[in-house]
Order: sequence, then structure tokens, then C-alpha cells
Amino acid sequence: MESSRRTKTEPARKALPPPPGTSPRQRQARSGARLRQILDQSLECFAEQGFERATYDDLIRRSNVSRGSFYWYFPSKEALYDAVLDYCVDGYALRVELAFAATDPGDHIVKRLLDACLADFQANRSRYRVLMRPPSSAGALAKLARWNDDAIGFMRGKLEPLVAAGRLDAETAELLPDVLAAFLDGICVRAVLEVDGAVPALGRNIEAFLCRIVPQP
Repeated sequence: MESSRRTKTEPARKALPPPPGTSPRQRQARSGARLRQILDQSLECFAEQGFERATYDDLIRRSNVSRGSFYWYFPSKEALYDAVLDYCVDGYALRVELAFAATDPGDHIVKRLLDACLADFQANRSRYRVLMRPPSSAGALAKLARWNDDAIGFMRGKLEPLVAAGRLDAETAELLPDVLAAFLDGICVRAVLEVDGAVPALGRNIEAFLCRIVPQP
């Protein structure tokens, strides 16, 4: 009874203001930053060790987040790797578009396409290492197919205006993206194997060869 009477006579407590940084937008921003940190560090770990060798403890330690937070985002290594593959593929088309815009418009179209793709490769080697050695699952292969489709679509998009303007024949424009993509896959394999100096040399050889057989539009 005493406790009940005391409760009735106490003034109502005012609600405390939320601590700084706890608005929904701020919490969402922190969560997004934490997710990117996990993906960035896991990407590097998978690129260095591969899927089989990288352990969950390696990934958690590398990401510098609590084990509970890590499991909340990714309950299994397979789920994490799936997200990392998406992280590698997402944004590819935009990156190569920006790289192409930075090339010299007076150069041969083959050189411009190769320069754009190789610039993205040089800036994102870890992404390519992961993409070139995913676990053999249907989901991983589908992501590789999406990456390939994005690359082919980017190249076709640059060649179609040349065909429309009568500066490039349609058959060459149809075949060239597949040929370039195959050469770029070979460059990626060299990178995974870490053959010293192979990537710049192979890029130059591919460029010289294709520029000789594809007329300047």
C-alpha cells in the first residue's frame, strides 16, 4: 500500500530525449556503413583466400564488427559470398561507362573499349579475382552471366551508333563484343594466376591485333 500511495503522489516523469545519432535516418546510415564495411573487407578476404579457405572467423576479424552483428547480416558464409558477388557485379555498367567517357574520342573504337574495360579492371582487381573463382553453384553462375551480359551490352551500346552512321558494318559490330569479352576473360584469368606483367602486355597485344583487323570507323 505504501508503495502504491507513493506512486500516486510522484510527479509524472518527462520522456528523455533520444540520444544523439538515434534517429531512423541516422540508424539506417550507420547500418548501411556497417554493411559496406563487411562487404568491402569480405571481398578482400575472398579475393586473397578464395571461398573454401576463408573461414567465418577470418571474415569477422577482417570486418571488425561483433560476431552478433555479422551473423545478423549474414547467417552463413554462403549467404555472405552471394552478397559479395552481387557487390562485385552491381555498378559495373556505370563504372565502364564513366571510364569510356574518359577515353580519347579520336582513338580506334577497339582501343577505347579495351581502355575502358581495363581501367575498371585495374581499379577493381579484387572484384575480378572473386568473380573469376566463385563456388560452383547455380546462383554464382547466374551472377557471372549477368556480369557478362552487362559487359556485352556496354560494348554493343557503343558500336550501334557507328553502324547506324554507316561507319561500321553490322556483322563486325555483332561479333566484336563477344571477341573482346573473351579476351578480357583471359586477362582476368592471368590476374587470378598473378602472372607478373601479363596483364599490360596482353592488353597491348589484343589491342594491336584487333585494331589491325577491325577498320577504323
